[in-house]
Amino acid sequence: MKRYLTLLMLLLLTFATVEGSPAKAWYDPLELRSAPQADVKSLEVKLEGQSMIFQVSTYSGLDDRIDYYTGRIFLDLKEGGSTSGEAKGADYQLAFYMNPKNMSGSCAVLAFNDVKLQWEETKAASCSIKASGGKLVIDTDLGKYVKGSFRFKAYFDILAKDIIKISYLLSNSGRASIDGDYAEYKIPQISGQQGNAIAPIDYKEVYVLDDLSRVYLALVPSSQDGVKCELGGPGAKLTRNYFVDIDVDMNETNGVDLTGGYSYECTFNGRKWFPFTVYAGTGSGIMIGKAVEFDIKLLPVLSQISSRGGKFDIIVRASMIYRDYVPDTGWLLYDGMPDASSFEVIGPDTDVNMNKDLSTIFKSIGSASGIYRIALGGPGADPSYQGDPSFKFLKRKDGLYGGVEFNGKEFWASYGRIDYAVIKISRIGEGYYCSVAGVTRYGTRAGLIWLSQNMGMLSTGTYLIGWVDNGNGIVEMSEISLLAGGS
Repeated sequence: MKRYLTLLMLLLLTFATVEGSPAKAWYDPLELRSAPQADVKSLEVKLEGQSMIFQVSTYSGLDDRIDYYTGRIFLDLKEGGSTSGEAKGADYQLAFYMNPKNMSGSCAVLAFNDVKLQWEETKAASCSIKASGGKLVIDTDLGKYVKGSFRFKAYFDILAKDIIKISYLLSNSGRASIDGDYAEYKIPQISGQQGNAIAPIDYKEVYVLDDLSRVYLALVPSSQDGVKCELGGPGAKLTRNYFVDIDVDMNETNGVDLTGGYSYECTFNGRKWFPFTVYAGTGSGIMIGKAVEFDIKLLPVLSQISSRGGKFDIIVRASMIYRDYVPDTGWLLYDGMPDASSFEVIGPDTDVNMNKDLSTIFKSIGSASGIYRIALGGPGADPSYQGDPSFKFLKRKDGLYGGVEFNGKEFWASYGRIDYAVIKISRIGEGYYCSVAGVTRYGTRAGLIWLSQNMGMLSTGTYLIGWVDNGNGIVEMSEISLLAGGS
């Protein structure tokens, strides 16, 4: 009888452990400041029995001006195999979307077929999505396949639109130079549109000119956010699309007669635009300045417009797709290192004193005797600091450290505004040793804050993080991006 009671207690204890698996969270930077409702702030995952539950929060909650929140979560649950590339190494993926206007959504589980070498929807597992407490909650029973730790990564997309309709009379009102300025336009065809869409595609005025063979359009943003291309990290991409439909009979129900348009893409490394060449109406170019300005060729429908007295409808469909990768590079590890509260922080007085306000996060700051340690300071603060072949700190012409070279690429700091840190995580026996080395003390602080928030999902390796101040001179988690490294 005692044997059976012992077995029952072990089973109950095991079950309680699974049920009580702690939630782990990854914190992502604010990369699209003009639309915090589109930008992922955190991705949390926890296991409850067979359930694996992901919670996604944005920087300002869900917004019903966004048409869809959608994305993919890639899961590497099986032992062995590579985890490189966007999906390579993943065994399953969760494909989902949510409409915040009516809170309807859908989620599907895809499994990788090793024979056909393709993704297929599987009935062996399921998932669901809902909105709760201003967050997206994705629940799947793939937890039944988890044995210990597992790796995952994700990307999240949002789709938002701003549609403007203009009734226009062809009048040879003039040719416009496509320069992103609208000074040559006189009276707006549409005004007072402010606030209809989220900031990156909200346009308050639309101006139109024509030279009989084409129309020129200038979309004036409600704020400069409508023309900006500023992303705060490498794990994001903003695409703005501008479709223009020409409806000759001014009756959309029976279709439109001509379509043209352009796409304008922003990444961390810059911007580019390209025309939708499959559409006959696409004109000579687009320019983004004070306004979004472009032209559309009318020649394919000019005779039809003339036969109807020159009046027709112009329908401008501005849309944006914003993609946010979590993490910005590499994979996350569920149940990685212990939490920050287990670690002791040591380093030069300059770095220790600057970060004493974080003492409640860690076991201690200033001394260490345990097996979980974080050492602060790069070569500028600690001359004994040593790196490894994958990176080296760089000196400016004045002999002071001013940058870092990581995997052959140089990153230069600007004191108090832009900084970088190399974080190296090593396993020593049963413990962990982490070094956080900034170009300056601001970089070291940024590295320590980032590590404290995300260490539960990190594995051993070397990471490069970047910090870009938002203008207040304070190092904040929302300003810190993972630039390179990771597993």
